[in-house]
Order: sequence, then structure tokens, then C-alpha cells
Amino acid sequence: MATESLKKPGSVTSQIVLLGAILTLGNLAQIIHRSSRVFLFQQAQCLIYYKLADPSKIDAQFQVDEALCKLRPIQSRLSMIDGVDAFLTCLPPLLVLATYKELLARVGLRRLVILGLCCSALEVLYTMAAFWFHRDWATAAGLLSFLFALIGGGGVVRTIVIVKCIADIAPPESFQRSKADYIHPPAYRAKSYNYVTAFYTLGSVVGSYIGSLLLSHHVYIQNFISVVCYILTVGVAAFIPSYLGFEQPAAEDAAEDAALIDEDDHDGSRSLSTSYLDYPRTRLFDTKPTLPTLLLKTFSSTLTSLSTLLTAPRPISTILQIYLLYGLASRTEVLLPQYTSLLLAWPLATVNRILALKSLVSALILFALPTMRKIYLQPRMSTPQIDLLITKASLVSNMVGVVGMGFHTSSSSSAAAFFIGALCVYTSGIGLADSLIAYGTLLLPPGKQVAEFYVWTGLIDTLATLIGAPTWSAVFSLVLRMEGEGEGVPLGVVFWMSAGLFAGGVVGVVGLQRRR
Repeated sequence: MATESLKKPGSVTSQIVLLGAILTLGNLAQIIHRSSRVFLFQQAQCLIYYKLADPSKIDAQFQVDEALCKLRPIQSRLSMIDGVDAFLTCLPPLLVLATYKELLARVGLRRLVILGLCCSALEVLYTMAAFWFHRDWATAAGLLSFLFALIGGGGVVRTIVIVKCIADIAPPESFQRSKADYIHPPAYRAKSYNYVTAFYTLGSVVGSYIGSLLLSHHVYIQNFISVVCYILTVGVAAFIPSYLGFEQPAAEDAAEDAALIDEDDHDGSRSLSTSYLDYPRTRLFDTKPTLPTLLLKTFSSTLTSLSTLLTAPRPISTILQIYLLYGLASRTEVLLPQYTSLLLAWPLATVNRILALKSLVSALILFALPTMRKIYLQPRMSTPQIDLLITKASLVSNMVGVVGMGFHTSSSSSAAAFFIGALCVYTSGIGLADSLIAYGTLLLPPGKQVAEFYVWTGLIDTLATLIGAPTWSAVFSLVLRMEGEGEGVPLGVVFWMSAGLFAGGVVGVVGLQRRR
């Protein structure tokens, strides 16, 4: 039976590998497309500018040499457009996440993921069409591509739903057989997500590299490859077991698990094995709600989740606050393509190679962390101490890295090497999210479930982008205007400001360490 198969470690592992592969391929398709959006927006703004200023700069293909697009008026407007684009991209999680949770219980994970991937492919095709005609309205039309994500959920919702299912199908007893390990979910949780995130990040490496090869002269071929990758991901998603998403354990299994927990209950001991995705089995046969009712429930559920975040007990609230600070600070990454291109006077295609290197460093760190935990840290520390140590080290790396990225005096090779080194230092802090979230799952109060905690962190990610991306973009746009007026404001001031938020996160982690 489906439920019995979930108990087999081999079956659990194969399902995690399958879902991890879908995340990786989906991320590959997404990165291939998203690495082209800054270029497309820049060309659109550049075309508008030179139609008025100097039409002779526009070639027969309605393209403008990228070097001519680095003027501060163009770049200032481009920064605001990038912020708006990032803002719109993160609206779907707030607007349709609860709807997708409802649909997950009714139609299962496979159909939901395939729907989302098809909508993502249509989003890319729509974007290609919007910029193909080189009209003045191309930018506005391109920004509206987020509407496809409202239907299909987009990459963020797809990731949250899949990660939530991974948390459900991988109960602690599948990895650690002792009762104590069942009560205290150990390091396997961070280890599993390190590997999943590492492969997910490898998709970013390949996607950014493909972008670096095709961006300048074959941007539409690049986006077509993104569509092909989405179609291939749909083929892989067809192998998702049909019962995933709305299947829950049999009543006797749930009772057995509950009895085991109740014998020796501790904070954070509630397992998802007793309640799959918070949907009782009877709801699968309820009358289907109308669309207005479903949307109303979406908004209500989102507001409830947000209010829960604000009223979470300590130390959970402290963990969520640290995660929010980290999310806000790291949203300066929305500026990286444009900032690097301006700072080093490089074309965006070359910048994509640097972003591929950044993703490669991230993947290497994530692959190395489980081994480091096992060989060097676990013999000396407990699992919570390890998670806090990695979190603090990650925040310090982030802080030092962004400070270094803000310094620059010229476009010489030594300056480029210094910037790349600072970027790698910043990127080495990639282990924070998995370790901090794993630590939080150990401290969940009774009645709170691990998968729901992952939804909380997903909402924080969304809020961080909704607030951080447009804010940093607006600040950077202001800096560009001030620089263009000769006021001498360094471009890197935005990254120095984000360093303060990372420092606040370090203070929060120190407070958690003192509580133990």
C-alpha cells in the first residue's frame, strides 16, 4: 500500500532524490530565464533612451551596444525596474500559497507540480514575445509575466510545496532508529537539506554558465532552452507517486507514532507522521469550494500565518527574526548583475560567469558541510551547538563579504580579483538557512509541526523579498542619480548598509547561544 511504502527507507530515499531532481531541474530552467531578464530590461530602456537621444546608435536588429547602456539615467531606471520585477515575482507566495496547499490535498503533488511547471514555461514564452517586437511597452509587458506565476504558483511556491512534502515523507525514524533520535530529530535533517540545496544550487551554476554563453547575442535561444528544461522537468515530475500530497498515514500508524511521542514528550518532538499537511482525510471528500471562497481562504490563511510569526514564543521568535534579518540583508543580491557590470565595466554575459562561480562555491560548501559536521563537529558538540556555530559563522562570512564587495576604485584586474574574492567570502555563508531552520525544528513547542515551520520560513523569504528587493533597488537608484550629479557617493554603500543587518543577525545568534 502507499502508506506502507512511505515507511521503507529505500522508498523514502528514492522519493527524496526524485523531488530533489525536480527542484534542481526547475531551478536550472528558472535561472537560465532569469539571468536574461536584466539584459532584456536594460536593452528595452536603452532603446527608449537612444530613440530620443541618438537613433544612430540603434542597429538593424533594434539592439544597442551594451557599453552604451551604462549611462547613469538608464541604469538608475533599470535598478527600479529590477526591484519591481523582484517584488512582483514574490507576490504569488502571498496570494496563492494557501490555495496551493488546499489543492495539494485535493489533487496531489504530481498534478500540482506539473501545472506549475507548465505555467512557468508559458511565462518564459510570454516574456520572449513581449520583448521580441522591441516596442516602448516591452518593459511593462515583461513585468506582467508574473501573472503566469499567480496561476501556476511560480518557483517559490513550487519549492515550498515540494520541501514541505520532503519534510513529511522523511520522518526521523526512517534515518535514526532509536527512540531518542525520534524524539529529538538530529543532524540528519540539516544533512538532508544540505544535499538537496547543494544539488539545487548546481542548477544555478549550470544556468548562469549557459546564460554567460548565450546572453549577449542569442538571448532568445537562451530562453528557448529554459522552456525545454521546463518541459523535461515535467517529464520527470510525471514519476512522482500519485499518492504524494494528499495521502496520509493509516489511523493505526498515526496512533502508534503518537503513543511513542507521548511516552517521553519534549519541545519540538511533534512529528509530521501524525498529521500530513494539516489536512484531515475527511476533507478530501468535502464539497469543493468556489473560487472566491478559495481566494478568501488564501488571504485569511496568509494573514493567520503572518500573525503566527509575530506572536511565536521565544526562542522561535528570535530564530525567525534572525532569518528575517538574513533575508533582508541578502536581498541585495537582486543588484548583483547590474552592480557588478557597472563596478567592473563588464558586459552582463561576463557577469553571469561570476554568478556561476558564486553558485559553484555555494554548492561546494553545501556538499562539504555534512562531512565537516560528521568528522570534525559532532565528536565535539551537540547538534544544536553545531547548528548555531554554522549559523554564526555564515553570518560573519556574509557580513565580511558584503563589506569587501562595497570597495572598489578602478576596473583593473586586481580590483576584479578583490571583488571576486569578497563575493566568494560572502557566498561561503550559504549554510545558514539549513542550519538555522534545522535548529528551529528542534525547539518547536508541542502542537507545532516541522513542515509548517518550513512554510513559516518560506513566508519570511517572501516578505524579505517584497520589502528588501524594492528597497535596495530604490536606494541603489538614488545612489546612481547622486553619483551622476557628481556628489561622489560610492556605489557599494548599499552593501555596507546590508552588513549592518548581518551584524544584527550575529547578535541574535549570540543571544541564542547564551540561552543554552
